[in-house]
Amino acid sequence: MRSGIQRFVGSKLTEVRQARGITSRKALADILQCAPSTVQRWEEGDSFPEAQALNKISTVLSVPEDFFLNSRSENSNPSFFRSFAAALNSERLAQKARLRWLEDVTAVAEHYAFLPEVDIPNVLNGLNFKSLRDEDIEQISCELRNHWGLGLRPILNMVNFVEDIGIVVAAEQMGTSRLDGLSRWSHDGRPYMLLASDKQSFARRQFDAAHELGHIILHRQVTEIEFKNHFKLIEEQANRFASALLLPASQFVLEVNSNEIWELERLKVRWKVSIKAQIMRLKSLDLINQKNAQRLFKIYSSKGYSSNGEPYDDAWPLQKPNLLMDIFTALVDQNQLSKDALLHDMPLHSNDVESLAGLPTGWFEREVARTIEFKGVKRQSVESKQTNAEIIHLNRK
Repeated sequence: MRSGIQRFVGSKLTEVRQARGITSRKALADILQCAPSTVQRWEEGDSFPEAQALNKISTVLSVPEDFFLNSRSENSNPSFFRSFAAALNSERLAQKARLRWLEDVTAVAEHYAFLPEVDIPNVLNGLNFKSLRDEDIEQISCELRNHWGLGLRPILNMVNFVEDIGIVVAAEQMGTSRLDGLSRWSHDGRPYMLLASDKQSFARRQFDAAHELGHIILHRQVTEIEFKNHFKLIEEQANRFASALLLPASQFVLEVNSNEIWELERLKVRWKVSIKAQIMRLKSLDLINQKNAQRLFKIYSSKGYSSNGEPYDDAWPLQKPNLLMDIFTALVDQNQLSKDALLHDMPLHSNDVESLAGLPTGWFEREVARTIEFKGVKRQSVESKQTNAEIIHLNRK
């Protein structure tokens, strides 16, 4: 019989190594001061670490020891990335691991509270993603706006909206400008979304969230292999969906009075969509041709919008997910659970939970405010206090 801790799950070691940005087994072996072959055997399940080694792994990687002793159901659904082609595989792997951790933290929240029901209807009607036309995506966005009761009005906070329809969202610093977000359906039948907070603005996050919602709507049945083989098409479809959802054609075209930058600046205030995305939308709807689009982009660059940001980017506070934060703070504030008990239920240390749940840094270490109960003392009326006072009437001319 092999020695070591038999419950150790090797795939969890791979997961946390990738989440911490440690790109190779050799790099982890150097940190742990052991042979790379030892790490390889642990990850592949050919051997198990002893108690002392597990303690060191836990300390170095900053996760509880129990993290490695509990397996989870494997999820074969692909993770969809809103990313640039230059994004490194290690960056994608790190965020895929963080997305799995978001599912783990959500499982604790769902143990104590009801999450919003998933309200994402199947609108593909049997269509394969490869056969979707632009007009199909436009129609799907219209159907969903009607289903969700949005009508033709702007979506003022896309992050809160997707939370309301049952998607769990987290926003974190990803340490790279090459990734904007990722999403996937979990085995529990709920979609999850992780958005980047690096160099973000309100309008950019609006589009990122709508883009990921596009993946969730259009690409639920897509396999990992299909995603890799048709990455460009899948990204274009998610972009089209985001544009159509945020700027419904039948209403947006009525409000565009001229094809000038100042007009798009005005419309940005109303629709909460970036000027750049509006230019792309105008072109996709054939309201402007390629020459006019290039003219607008030249003006856009000359105004410094590409490098310094667009108008209102520094004035509008960034949208933040609230669902998990609200659940955990309510549990503690309403004396349903202590912070220590809540953290004990978590598969991760406090810093990771705080980041994924949108809690303030150090929240678990802060003392809960003491609850003060007031006596039911009746206040004396003003008249009863002034029974001996003389009332002087003033003559007003």
